Amino acid sequence: MTEAEARKQLVAAGRRLLDEGLVARSWGNLSLRLGGSMAVTPSGIPYPSLREEMIVVVDLTTDAWSGPWKPSGERKVHREIYRRRPDVQAVVHTHQSAASACSVLRQAVLTDIGRVECAPYALPGTKALTRGTVAALGNRGTVLMANHGVFSVGRDLDQAFDRTAHLEEQAADYLAGAAIHAFPIPLDTPWQATWLTATTVGGAPAWFSAAPFTKQWTFAGRPLTALLDDFAQLAGPRLVVAEALPARLPRGKALLVRGQGALVWGDDAEALAMVIEKNARAALGTQAFGRPHSFPAWEARLMRWVYRNSYSKQASKARRIAPSD
Repeated sequence: MTEAEARKQLVAAGRRLLDEGLVARSWGNLSLRLGGSMAVTPSGIPYPSLREEMIVVVDLTTDAWSGPWKPSGERKVHREIYRRRPDVQAVVHTHQSAASACSVLRQAVLTDIGRVECAPYALPGTKALTRGTVAALGNRGTVLMANHGVFSVGRDLDQAFDRTAHLEEQAADYLAGAAIHAFPIPLDTPWQATWLTATTVGGAPAWFSAAPFTKQWTFAGRPLTALLDDFAQLAGPRLVVAEALPARLPRGKALLVRGQGALVWGDDAEALAMVIEKNARAALGTQAFGRPHSFPAWEARLMRWVYRNSYSKQASKARRIAPSD
């Protein structure tokens, strides 16, 4: 495969991640092997803004790259997979709903094609994350990452995507089989744009999410605690439940409303609504297994700070240089 072909395939695959509901905004990442290098998606670039020239080529031996775009912060996981697995030609990392819900249990999932291990939790971008993920993957095709998402590998992007889709279906069945209450919809149902409607609060623009798991969570009136790191990045440690819509927008970017759903506002409103729904699915979908593993408040605040001061700046840069189609 040539570098030009890899760039083209990765841009198309980024759009596919969004179309299939496997990620929100710029989360997740993709790569293809190029001999002694790999082509990988950049950090913090929303997939609608991704262009072929933004794909970064990283040396598998030295981790060196050049150009104005920073490679994905999880490039070291991709790189180490290629170094240990000569059979792998493509790597896909997603934050898909049902498998992510399973990941907060921090245990393996049994599927019809074998046991899918869960890598131990580690902060994004750390050596511990790379070591744990690659070790848990072993010689298999997929691996869960605790409180995070999934890595899938293959001989090409199509095989990696197929493994991702199969794991999502199996993860949804695994959780549904143990559920103590009926789910409003299957856990692997993709995000629906119709769940989000525009509104105003005190004259300020906002959006309201009536996504099914989000709405179901609010009936109990309990705060929604960060179980997944993309929720922590956008929402922080937790979201409280208000009894009614506020007269004006409070501090922050989101608020749950009892029996109704979530009010969201700001540039990341749709992505925020998506990760709230995904976090609610994780919270409700794992109730039968006991208390899921949540983040300490300090760690969620740290992830929120890193997101604001790193990924969001990369996204702003992309919007200035390459506006969405």
